[in-house]
Amino acid sequence: MNKKTKWIVYGALALIAVLLIVIFSKNIWNWFENVLVEVLIYAIVFAAGWLLGRYGGRRVSRDEQNVRNMTEAQR
Repeated sequence: MNKKTKWIVYGALALIAVLLIVIFSKNIWNWFENVLVEVLIYAIVFAAGWLLGRYGGRRVSRDEQNVRNMTEAQR
């Protein structure tokens, strides 16, 4: 293939790609919205779990933890 033929092939492929995007733009957009919503749901659930694990639950001070470790070590 010479240079002119490559330009024609690449131009035809670009034209076909643009036409397919225009024809299926509604479907592509719906798919993108569904994926975006799913990713956002996963991100919210992950953030909620991380925040609960980080800041929620029963807090034990370092002194209480040290006392607990010493009593367990003495047993």
